[in-house]
Amino acid sequence: MISSFAHCKEQLEDGNLAILPTETVYGLAANGIDPIAVKKIFSLKGRPPTNPVILHVSNIKDACKYTFIDENAEKLAQHFWPGPLTLILKKRDIVPEVATAGLSTVGIRSPSNAVFRKMLTSLSFPLAAPSANPSNRTSPTSASQVLEMFGDLCPPIMDDGPTELGIESTILNLSSKKLSILRPGHISAASIEKCLGVPVSTCIELHEEHSKLKKSPGTSKVHYAPKTPSILHKSVKDCLEYKNITPNDLIIIHSSRDIEKFDRLPCKTIALSKNGNLNEIARSLFGKLHDFDKLHYNQFHLCLNELKDDLAYAINDRIRRACAKNS
Repeated sequence: MISSFAHCKEQLEDGNLAILPTETVYGLAANGIDPIAVKKIFSLKGRPPTNPVILHVSNIKDACKYTFIDENAEKLAQHFWPGPLTLILKKRDIVPEVATAGLSTVGIRSPSNAVFRKMLTSLSFPLAAPSANPSNRTSPTSASQVLEMFGDLCPPIMDDGPTELGIESTILNLSSKKLSILRPGHISAASIEKCLGVPVSTCIELHEEHSKLKKSPGTSKVHYAPKTPSILHKSVKDCLEYKNITPNDLIIIHSSRDIEKFDRLPCKTIALSKNGNLNEIARSLFGKLHDFDKLHYNQFHLCLNELKDDLAYAINDRIRRACAKNS
């Protein structure tokens, strides 16, 4: 149900769940240092216990209460927080094992959404807030999508309209000597390298659902997936040459400029943006998948973005995982 700020705050203080907007996607929030409250997140989502959650804090000072902040973390927080960058750091004992999947590290970030920040400043604890959806489904970018996915089980929701960015935060592992991005997002490796003056690798992991190796959320092989079977195509050209497209399929491409190329095919084609703008594509991807999932298409056809760009790479990461069941 759509609710008030006061009611959501009361629920969180009582050890219950609330849905809050972030700049990336809507989050299923609970007291991140209360193991019973965190378990409620896992229960409602059907989230495997091997998949850690991220703690959300107001600032670097609060982050120091729950993690061991090093020089790199301090520089990055000063440069990118509040914003869509999660840092994997050694955790302090106050962080419960259920939140970290038993690991000695935890992901932590400071979101920029004004509603979420107001909630953080009004509480005396950090918030664990993974995406507000059943595990491995498309992440919600609006309150209505959350309601549709959870139905009568849905916790109270603070509705702040569509999210600004549309895909989840970049996750950077600072807990080992070599810095690596475990989940790509709007904050690029190049911008992190510029901030720190050290190399940053991109280590995209594809773990099976119950793997015990996950240091980061968002690394399941199948993730962000619609219910509709989804076929992955490496390019627009590959999709055009695919032989098994039926009239009840839906082709999802990145730019409306390419739609005419698909006129000879027997099914509908839609675009994620007018002219291939990557920010528009990122904002619309999950929402389009969610909306068209309700229309009972036989299957989706998703093309990878062919631009050589860090945000295109992050978008392609979500598309690959959305299609992994059928790859």
